[in-house]
Amino acid sequence: MAPVASSPVAPLIELLHQMAVLIERLDDIDYEQPAPGRSSGGVGGHVRHCLDHVMALLASTHTGVCAYDRRARGTDIESCRRAALRAISTLTSALSDFGPELLDCTVSVETQIDHSGAMITTRSSIGRELAFVISHTIHHHAIVGQMLLARGITLGPRFGLAPATPSEHESLACAR
Repeated sequence: MAPVASSPVAPLIELLHQMAVLIERLDDIDYEQPAPGRSSGGVGGHVRHCLDHVMALLASTHTGVCAYDRRARGTDIESCRRAALRAISTLTSALSDFGPELLDCTVSVETQIDHSGAMITTRSSIGRELAFVISHTIHHHAIVGQMLLARGITLGPRFGLAPATPSEHESLACAR
């Protein structure tokens, strides 16, 4: 049996910590600059997008509605590393109050399904949405990792890898 994290949000807090460490390593240009061939969507954009999802999850614990698609674009988190680091600190603090008793709470998830703005609402649980936000954040870490690798900036060997994905070292050991 796999070990259980001490807190259900510990993996998300760790991902936010990794994000903060990454932001501290970058200069303002590498943080804000879009990916090659894109007019938007730099590291800061991915950070803001991930933090918006964490905010939506936390809000759902109070409102009963998880609305990932209702987010503000073009905020200072996208262009200002200090704003991003402050937001990460605030969210990490809020997550530390998140108890395992919340995992089974039912929430409604609002999702925009087309460009006209049509929405559907589905039922879920805080636990399922926590798992989604963790997976979503890992996915964006992987995108950011590839963007930075293209600029010659390397990250840790597990940055952007899902927990079930073997690292290159683990894959080589299995192949032997």
